[in-house]
Amino acid sequence: MLRNVFIALAIVITLVLVAGASAEMKEGLWEITTKAEMKGMPVQIPPTTMKQCITKKDLVPKPEKQEKGQECKMQDQKVSGDTVTYTMECKTAESTMTSTGTITYKGDSYNGTTNTTMKAKGQPDILMTGKMTGKYIGPCTKEK
Repeated sequence: MLRNVFIALAIVITLVLVAGASAEMKEGLWEITTKAEMKGMPVQIPPTTMKQCITKKDLVPKPEKQEKGQECKMQDQKVSGDTVTYTMECKTAESTMTSTGTITYKGDSYNGTTNTTMKAKGQPDILMTGKMTGKYIGPCTKEK
């Protein structure tokens, strides 16, 4: 179960970090790699890589894979030049995950970090830091 929570956190971090920026951000299909670390945990979480279509119209993609009953909402998002800062909250009946982060776009690439706190009933808080990189790989394609 703890492994599933880690994977879900990594996916949410990845998706949360795919927020847009100014005109220097290229619209299209991006490959995003996230490396999550949890302080004090002996288990290393393997990096996750996914592809996501990012546009200036839809700057914050919704998580594709959410837990059943999970609802994620962007609480705050600010764009300054090529840098996006944000706070996102995801809730289930049993837990609340709050992520704050920063992404800096550089045309066809970006770097970012996020700090996530997960609070679950009857469990100690879980703190995770995510570092991610993104690279533009081409135009978006429609999947059937």
